[in-house]
Amino acid sequence: MSNDVISHNEMCRREGVSLQRGMNFGLRGNHSVILASVRPNSPYADRLEDEGSTLIYEGHDHPRGVASPNPKLLDQPEFLPSGRPTENGKFHAAAQAFKRGQRPPERVRVYEKLKKGIWSYNGVFHLVDSWVERDAHRAVFKFKLVAVESDENFD
Repeated sequence: MSNDVISHNEMCRREGVSLQRGMNFGLRGNHSVILASVRPNSPYADRLEDEGSTLIYEGHDHPRGVASPNPKLLDQPEFLPSGRPTENGKFHAAAQAFKRGQRPPERVRVYEKLKKGIWSYNGVFHLVDSWVERDAHRAVFKFKLVAVESDENFD
């Protein structure tokens, strides 16, 4: 794993998109990007296991708004009101298809937030599993990603 420290602007330039969300499925059709935070007081319960080679990433909440003033009390969404999948739904479908042997694992570049505007590039991970579990108030998505060596060629 590389662990390059970069700015948010450098990260966006590298990915070729403005990364505003923590979950970004299927960028340029050949990989996804996750922005993780394992810092204390992070709004999501992301965690590293196996000496940093496995990331358990928590899915994303409903957007805060009039309809959901406290998203931490609502089940994390798999689908939008239109019926299209959310980023949770896209990552979940890819992980389940991998587990059924219907596709290769989704390749995911993982960036870890160090502090505001400063990120660490943690390398490429494969999305190998997903599930829904309950916390004290709701159902949340969990995604298991395993670090891989030499899978940087996305061309």
